[in-house]
Amino acid sequence: MQISLTHFEAAALFSLFTSVVFAITSKNTDRERLQYGAVTFGTFLAVIFGVGWLIHFI
Repeated sequence: MQISLTHFEAAALFSLFTSVVFAITSKNTDRERLQYGAVTFGTFLAVIFGVGWLIHFI
């Protein structure tokens, strides 16, 4: 079985896993981890969209 992901899906999956690792390794309480992970994931997605639009217009 082969998994086929679009570029966006692969980037979103990378963002999710990276955000989870950042949150686990950098914060102490579960609440801080959840908040930091959500903010980091949202920031990753915003950067993905921003760079995508920038490249589109260049």
